[in-house]
Amino acid sequence: MRHLLVQLALLGGLSAAVSPLPAQSWVATTAPSTNWGSIACSADGNNLVAGAGQNTAGLNVAGLIYVSHDSCATWAAADVPAGQWLSVASSADGTTLLAADYLNGLVYSSHDSGATWSSNNVPNEAWYSVACSADGTISFAAALEGSQGFGSAADIYASMDSGATWAQTGAPPGNWHSVASSADGTKLAALELGSDGLGNVWTSTNSGAAWHLAFSNPFANWDVTCSADGTKMAAGSSGGTIFTSMDSGNTWTTNAGPNYSLYWMFLGCSADGSTLVIDGIAAFPAGGYSAGVIFLSSDSGASWVQAPDQGLVPADWSGIAISADGCKLVGAVTAFSSYSVSASPGGIFTLQFTPSPALSIVPSDGGLVLSWTVPSVNFGLQQNPDLAATNWTDVPGTPALDYSTLRSQVTLPAPPGPMFYRLISR
Repeated sequence: MRHLLVQLALLGGLSAAVSPLPAQSWVATTAPSTNWGSIACSADGNNLVAGAGQNTAGLNVAGLIYVSHDSCATWAAADVPAGQWLSVASSADGTTLLAADYLNGLVYSSHDSGATWSSNNVPNEAWYSVACSADGTISFAAALEGSQGFGSAADIYASMDSGATWAQTGAPPGNWHSVASSADGTKLAALELGSDGLGNVWTSTNSGAAWHLAFSNPFANWDVTCSADGTKMAAGSSGGTIFTSMDSGNTWTTNAGPNYSLYWMFLGCSADGSTLVIDGIAAFPAGGYSAGVIFLSSDSGASWVQAPDQGLVPADWSGIAISADGCKLVGAVTAFSSYSVSASPGGIFTLQFTPSPALSIVPSDGGLVLSWTVPSVNFGLQQNPDLAATNWTDVPGTPALDYSTLRSQVTLPAPPGPMFYRLISR
């Protein structure tokens, strides 16, 4: 068992955070080998949604949506028509799910963890990326320009009522590759490939009502991600460059990334934005592509380390999901890809780090609020009035999920005397 101990103080508590280190290897799940196109997970990484289907370099393959509610132990196909599900999103608790069908120009949503699905009231466009707020009430969908025979329209749409109604945001028409949202759905980042060939990064601080062109670069942009509070953002490009922002997209830093030769295709970050995961593929002069490789950063992109060898040759990663604590990765590998130098086995794989959640204590209305980032493994909160004693007891009650911070939270009355608290792995 692992413990984190915090002594009570009326002005706060002591806490410690440990940067995760890579586990030994990726673990194959029971997911079928198919043409995976996207994957997303709940804050704790236990509930997942994955979409199949691809349309890359002339490869046109349809697939289904699959869900798992037991941390990838079992998977079930959702009751949806075959499509190219190139982007999926999940609320923090895994109840609300969102999926973009690029093939048929539709957006689907589920409000019962994937048991039932319905198509949303959006126009037919080549929907390529979706995102939603942590509570699932605010959703976004972004489309590619002039694709799939839907005409030249390519917009970003938003729903403020869990997908019941949609309206075009203030974003200009463009070739939108990716959209990311803060936990409350107010701060957004989106990537666009301009008609001049420049990659443009746009940001919004009011749920898409107005947008600001943050910066342009000479490379195509592929993916964008942001922290729960929307303060930290990261964007990847085809030029092997990673761009990061620490102030909600107002200013950006160019980070060469771990390897200039890679096209950075998929990005993800922990709730606090400190842990980043990126997947890249390497281009060859002949136009082919090598297998993908995954890198991790535990300092918001300042430095990188390659993830352990996934044991797949090649590994055509088609999506990466990361838990709120940054300690669980779930990667989808497609079985059919024009990027591959040989046949890929396909499947969904997990990589679990050892979490050490930092426990925070703050006074509130004569009581105490204890909180910690939603962990990717089960932790329990315990208390003890005597640090020298061994009679730790569980704190009664079930922690609540703070959707704005993706933290588990417990509110307690102030104890009459000294009290110590700890998190213990179950």
